[in-house]
Amino acid sequence: MRCTPCRGAYPQAVMKMHHLLTLTLVGLAGWAFGETTPPAAPDAKPIDAIVGKEFTISLDANRTTGYGWQLAKPLVETVVKSVANTYQQAAQAAGATPRVGAGGKEVWTFKAVGQGSTLIEFKYVRPWEKDTPPVKTAIYRVVVKNPEAK
Repeated sequence: MRCTPCRGAYPQAVMKMHHLLTLTLVGLAGWAFGETTPPAAPDAKPIDAIVGKEFTISLDANRTTGYGWQLAKPLVETVVKSVANTYQQAAQAAGATPRVGAGGKEVWTFKAVGQGSTLIEFKYVRPWEKDTPPVKTAIYRVVVKNPEAK
């Protein structure tokens, strides 16, 4: 085996690692720059969507604690785009006084814009605690289909 860039100057085992690393980096770069097949995420919750339609993801939250959900990674915007993020306090019985410190849900709305598969990853953090790991995470695998495509 002779590697043209290396000119055969390294032992065969080093050249194999060099080629493996190069192929891995090329694959990851393809995904990061618009390839719509995300890496494996066995714990991701599945969502099926249709091009042109909106879908929502609801996450348990309690804004009175200072925590909130944020996107952990940028979206692949050729597949999905963020439309809105709202907070809904927990439902109260009719006429009841709202409970101080009660939790609720953050509802994220997305629009499926292109056929493909992508991950939407969230982290539950306090925005001012920059070096603190999230207390919770959530991952969703979104598969967007175009019923008009054959």
